[in-house]
Formats: sequence, structure tokens, C-alpha cells
Amino acid sequence: SSNTGTATVNATTGVITGVAAGTATMTYTVVGTGGCPDATATRTVTVTAAPVAGTLSGTQNVCVGLTTTFSSTQTGGTWSSSNNGTATIGATTGVITGVAAGTATITYTVAGTGGCPDATATRTVTVTAAPVAGTLSGTQNVCVGLTTTFSSTQTGGTWSSSNTSIATINSTTGVITGVAAGTATITYTVAGT
Repeated sequence: SSNTGTATVNATTGVITGVAAGTATMTYTVVGTGGCPDATATRTVTVTAAPVAGTLSGTQNVCVGLTTTFSSTQTGGTWSSSNNGTATIGATTGVITGVAAGTATITYTVAGTGGCPDATATRTVTVTAAPVAGTLSGTQNVCVGLTTTFSSTQTGGTWSSSNTSIATINSTTGVITGVAAGTATITYTVAGT
């Protein structure tokens, strides 16, 4: 090798090992005999730096139907999802859309050149189903000082009143107490995760 800092070559097998990016000339020599000079042949080899996929970042939790975005410290790569039924991702943008509850592995690939393999980095994303507040029921008229109760087909939520000077509601039981004449909107909230 003309430059062992770029590429080395095994003198007997011809196996070349890339050391650093650059170009080196490889020389093959057959020793001359009987007064004849050596015979040589040369061939250049170009060593390419291996690609780097970088470090991935971005929020790893997303709700069904919503989006989150992954990014890499390295530009020029493409994104893919291990399960498009759970989460899709824009190949160039890194924008992930939740499709169904579950987990998918997101892969960022930077293509290798000059004989180098592709470089990849992975990061998981968990898709959560959107919460459901259910269907509300209960008597919608109450006398001042008396009570009525609202309920939902979905458990685990909390109740609130838009106007507690008209009607209050117990946040866990749904029991409404009439305070003064008027109308209040009762809201049942199931927290998203």
C-alpha cells in the first residue's frame, strides 16, 4: 500500500482493510529472476468513511389519531416503522401518526456508500387509545335544595359544573345539588394517558 494510514493490504492474500477515508495505491510485485527486473501492477482503492445514523430523540408516546415527531442528530436519512398498523412515519419528516394502540419500532437509516453498509438507529413509540367519556344519563331537572344524579357508561372519570352558583356536582359520585334557579352545564372528563 502507498498509504497504510488509509488502507493496508495483506502481502500474500491481497485482503485490503480500510483504515481512514482517502485513496491509496496498491502495488502487486512479481520478483524478476535471471537478470530480469521485477514486474509490477497497480490499482487504486478509495476508502469511504462509514455512515452514522446519529442519536434519535422525540416524544415516545402518542395518542391514536395524533402525531409526534422524531429527529436525528444526523441529516440525510430516511424513517420507517416496524408496524404501520400501529404507527406510521413520514420517511423524510419523522412525523409519527398513531394508528392503533400498541408499540412500534421506528428506524432511521443513513445509506452507506463506497462499500460501506447502511447505518441504522432505532427508537420505540407507544400508541395509546384515546379515552372515551361514554354516554351520560340522569334527570336533567332538579329543585333548589334537592339532588339528582348523573352517570356515565364509562367509569374512571370526574364530574364538574360550569356554574356552581346554579348547581354543584360531586366530582366522583355525580350527585348534583340545585343551588339557585338557572342552567349549568355538567361535564364528565376521562383523563387521557
